Amino acid sequence: MSTPVDPRFLQSLRTAHPLLTVAEPVCAIEDSRLVVRFRFTVGQHTFEPSITLSGLEAHELARANDAPARELLRALAVVEAFSYWKAFCSPELVIPGTDDQLGWWNGFWAPAMGEFFYRNDIDFTQPGFLELRATGGPAPAGGTAPEGPALVMFSGGKDSLALTLTTRKALPIDVFLYNPTPNQIALTQSLEPGRVITLERQIRPELLRLNDEGRPNGHTPYSAYLAFAAMLAGYLRGNRLVLAGNSRSDDEPNISAYRGRPINHQWTKTYEFEANLADYRHRWVPAAPPYASPLRPLFELQIISLLADDVDAYLRTASCNQTRSTGWCRACAKCAWVFLATSVLFGHDLAVTKLGGDLLEDRSLAGLYERMAGLHGTKPFECTGSEDEVRASLRSVLERDAPVPAALLLMAEDTRLQQAPTLGEVLADWGADDLVPEAIRPHVEKARGQG
Repeated sequence: MSTPVDPRFLQSLRTAHPLLTVAEPVCAIEDSRLVVRFRFTVGQHTFEPSITLSGLEAHELARANDAPARELLRALAVVEAFSYWKAFCSPELVIPGTDDQLGWWNGFWAPAMGEFFYRNDIDFTQPGFLELRATGGPAPAGGTAPEGPALVMFSGGKDSLALTLTTRKALPIDVFLYNPTPNQIALTQSLEPGRVITLERQIRPELLRLNDEGRPNGHTPYSAYLAFAAMLAGYLRGNRLVLAGNSRSDDEPNISAYRGRPINHQWTKTYEFEANLADYRHRWVPAAPPYASPLRPLFELQIISLLADDVDAYLRTASCNQTRSTGWCRACAKCAWVFLATSVLFGHDLAVTKLGGDLLEDRSLAGLYERMAGLHGTKPFECTGSEDEVRASLRSVLERDAPVPAALLLMAEDTRLQQAPTLGEVLADWGADDLVPEAIRPHVEKARGQG
């Protein structure tokens, strides 16, 4: 847990800022790009962040004022608002939308902001902690999703690479990028998608200053933001599906219970959120392309195994949040996990080549590996493998390597690792698949037992 917020300070913030209002977003076409401007007002503070979508043609940009696009923009504004709301924790949030949508949003905010509440030790379960009110809006937008290419959300990491390579075996693809790095752009171009749609977004400096002044700060529902943004881009472009690289591993919480509720760093990547989002689309914006995670039945290990025939491309992926996916810090849980998974699937030498060092010989990472395996402490708030995957991988290394790698010395005799599932058992497993698009399912099933 991070340094808890002083309850008296939190209450003073809430008293001084009782209401945050989310305005109707405004769109404009500028230099062949769609610019969306948001407006959040709380007390004397007004924040006006904006985003830019590029890669769309004129007739596609013109659809931004259609009813389905407007509905998606409102949803995007609400998710964006939580990045600013957390600096005040206002007890009332007024959002654009209709009263019948309030139930959906009331089911969203607590798990989506769970890590923020946990790290700041905020009791979000107290009565009246956050009340939502709708400003009203048009009736739900009808229609059906188009039949264009699939839009793949591409981060430049291992999961999105596996998703892209798997999907294009079944469907033509476009690619959706968010604040892309040069490496991400180069890797995208090598995949030869039909179209590349790019979202550019920046946090307002006024919020960053408040963070520096000691306001409550922490994780916000980033993946939900990307989901609604990609659905908007997909609607404008005419894509049949919006596809994310979320996995079965994402369903495992970091904290089993905090104030009576599980806390999951990746909740907006979970099966639960994806099913909720499908319900949102069905009820209020059926003309938008469905959002789906074709790799959902697979663990992270199985997803990485899909890249066995594309190792050169895999070596070009980067997932470290500390370096903003431009390389590897070799000190965080994400780096530790990628090294371990690469080692057991593709060999130790390739893992060293990929991350630029031997992380299993780094004694300072011993605690991280123990926490990822659930041997003690809290699971790191990073996107890593599940407890079973990590234990199976550690067991595989301990059975393979002699002498025992330095980072694993303290756990080498732990019976929980000796009794862990085998690597083969994890690679042959299969999770919930009812949300997997039928056209892509056969290609995903090939990952079972690979490695």
